[in-house]
Amino acid sequence: MEQAYTNTVSEEYVAACILNEPVSTINLLKAEGGEELFHNYLPKKIYNMAFSLVEEGREHEVTKLEYSDAIKRQPNGREETYAISDIKTQFTGLSPLPSHLKNLKNEASLRRATRIHSEMGEAIRERQSPEELSKALRDASRAVMDIATADDDIKDTEQCVDDFEAMLIRLHTGGEARGMRTGVDGLDEQTGGLSKNQLWVVGAQTSRGKTVLMFQMMAQILSAKKHVLLVSLETDAELVLARLAANILSIPMSKMLGTHPVKITEPTVNTLQAFNDRLRTSKLLHISDSSEITLESISAQAEKLKAQGYPLDCIVVDYVQLVTVSNTNNKARHEQVAEVTRTLKQLAKRYECPVITATQLNDDGKVRESRAISHDADVVLKIADDSQSITIGKNRNGQRGHVLPLSLNGEYQRFQ
Repeated sequence: MEQAYTNTVSEEYVAACILNEPVSTINLLKAEGGEELFHNYLPKKIYNMAFSLVEEGREHEVTKLEYSDAIKRQPNGREETYAISDIKTQFTGLSPLPSHLKNLKNEASLRRATRIHSEMGEAIRERQSPEELSKALRDASRAVMDIATADDDIKDTEQCVDDFEAMLIRLHTGGEARGMRTGVDGLDEQTGGLSKNQLWVVGAQTSRGKTVLMFQMMAQILSAKKHVLLVSLETDAELVLARLAANILSIPMSKMLGTHPVKITEPTVNTLQAFNDRLRTSKLLHISDSSEITLESISAQAEKLKAQGYPLDCIVVDYVQLVTVSNTNNKARHEQVAEVTRTLKQLAKRYECPVITATQLNDDGKVRESRAISHDADVVLKIADDSQSITIGKNRNGQRGHVLPLSLNGEYQRFQ
């Protein structure tokens, strides 16, 4: 079936570019998919031979490839010499190369999709789990798009300058903040707020206020009438709302949970009812409190919300160490955790929103299980062991090491 997905004219022209301008063409093809772009025998052979010669610093031999011993000594060497010479004469410059390269990428994507279709059919016959099938489809979809759009993310200088000027106008003329407010005293001044494409990580030892700090930021976002997807294994939906109500309404958590010595009053009940009504009407909060969090489920839930027409202004994942990787492939734990944070960062870029998550810290204050957590994050906040301060451990766009003198107030679910 793959035989149908080829463009012989474009393959031969790209091969002609290799034979006439080997270094620039090979370097471009390496970034665009390399050998996978070719389907026909001779253009693929020209690419592979030229690639090896360029890598060895023998690029001058590529322009005379048809006369090389590697070609002439083959049983059909004379025929290949003539065929390569014929391809070489098709070259009329590098300007037609982009359009021919686009053709090759389209055909390579179709070939890849055909293989995926066959592999998925086999996986279904083998009755693989939904999680494994979901991951395979996700990886396959990205692989196909990587071929088809390999150069789409490249911006030229003019585009970069336009983006920079637009940002300056928004921030300094339009009065727009760089990011959404966090609701945490002093934090916005140091970080610029929660900006799109960013991964924020809250680090602390067990029971030091990681979830409180994340939910405090989430409460601020909801108060600004922004949509939030919360994925939580730690906190059931009803307790999520109790935490938010404590923060936003300044109602003691213990009163809502019935553990306070003073019973809840009717005015407080009315306040809570009004809070619930606003939430119900606004439809700003989307919670997944499933018994298992996987990378696939997070991506699927985000896609589902987008398909339903909901904007994604922020994604909150509570927390890194609770997210599982469906197909570990014998990966070490630190590699699994690294895949989690890398995927969360990709989600931030894909949906152009901040992603907030948390991680446990070791006794020495370092992130547990993988250094990739800090590497992937744009902002890392570390809660002190006594929950009496928050340190900005990493701030990609600003100063790090700043200490915010904030204390955990459990009753009102906030640092203040």
